[in-house]
Amino acid sequence: MPSRTSVTAYLRRVRWRPRGARVTSVVSVSFSSETDTGRRSPAVPRSAPTGRPARPAAALVAALATAAALTAGAATAPSAAAAPSAAAPSASTAAPHVVQLGDSYSAGNGTGSYEERSCYRSPDNYGSQVAASIGASYTDVACSGGVVADILEPRELGDPSTKSATYSIDPARYPEQKAEWLRRAQNERLCGVPSQPDFSYRYTFVAGVGVGGLYTGTVSCQLVARPQIDAITPDTDYVFVTVGGNDIGFSTIVVDCLTLRDPSSCKQALDAATAKAPEMVDRTKAALRAVVARSGGHAQVYLLSYPFLIDTESYGIPEVAPVYDAGTALNDLQRLGDGLQSRGIAELDAEDATTQYHFVDTVKAAWGGRVHGLDPHVVADNSKAWLVPVGTPGRDVAEFVHPTQPGWDATAGALRVAVTG
Repeated sequence: MPSRTSVTAYLRRVRWRPRGARVTSVVSVSFSSETDTGRRSPAVPRSAPTGRPARPAAALVAALATAAALTAGAATAPSAAAAPSAAAPSASTAAPHVVQLGDSYSAGNGTGSYEERSCYRSPDNYGSQVAASIGASYTDVACSGGVVADILEPRELGDPSTKSATYSIDPARYPEQKAEWLRRAQNERLCGVPSQPDFSYRYTFVAGVGVGGLYTGTVSCQLVARPQIDAITPDTDYVFVTVGGNDIGFSTIVVDCLTLRDPSSCKQALDAATAKAPEMVDRTKAALRAVVARSGGHAQVYLLSYPFLIDTESYGIPEVAPVYDAGTALNDLQRLGDGLQSRGIAELDAEDATTQYHFVDTVKAAWGGRVHGLDPHVVADNSKAWLVPVGTPGRDVAEFVHPTQPGWDATAGALRVAVTG
């Protein structure tokens, strides 16, 4: 099991890390393995998942459950805010196309089967299931750790690595040996071949030296994902997305409320998240507005809520002698997020008198309320959880506090009803 220090460091650095402006070196160049904008799979029929009781959860509560489990150590109706759902196309029409956007709760963290482990995209996530059930082709550009900005901007994935190589470069023929070295490094894919069509490596020259006709150089290789919106075209019929949880500081909440369990810092973290929520929803609205415009006004957009991530309404800290009800505060924040996102979707529809934006608020009900959330107590019982407890043997840190397959199936069921009516 990972140490508390290693998990806390990961949460701060990756899963819920807020990101500011990205800086790209002027001597950098990108090199991609493909020209498509994302993984696009043909429509392959898939049997519907077995129905299971469902339960709610919010991204913030996810953070709470995460830290709670960490500290423990061993121990379906359409949304009220959405207009009537679009019916599945008849067999006589062309197959629709679905694009998946958003964060880890769309990409697939927790399923256990992944195409790659930078974004943790899974063929068993809810979007892939629903696309198959309506006979649609499917492109997945959602990514673990995603924030609203990633829909519109490129994103660096992980830390850069360095690669070195020596090439025979005649200085008489190539006076600019450095430029020729960099060209060859790109052509030979020195940094590697990206695992997804929307990934590329940015090559940044670090150092080089020529000795006669030999030139040895080193580059920094940064894996980059294109803006998710690049996958949207006028052929996009449906867009599925979860986003916003990583924008309001879950890592701080997890550390302060569930790992350190300090009442004062926990309250500060929750108050800060509450203050950020309205701005996060405004950014979400702007991003979804751009997505619909990119589709030529054609796509139907489905924004999904998160499931509840803890199995109790109230949870006091410190646990032995509680002075602050962190559970209630976290759940209140989660309900606030749902309310703001629902209102934001209704406002988008009202702007253009459309019915193409939908908020799927039935995810929590599909999860059976709180039944399948994580137990936040120091000594936890997660036998009913549909979320991966922190420290689960054989699981990556990025899978902790994410749906297991029953949870993904339940979310797919809620969305399927919203899409097909």
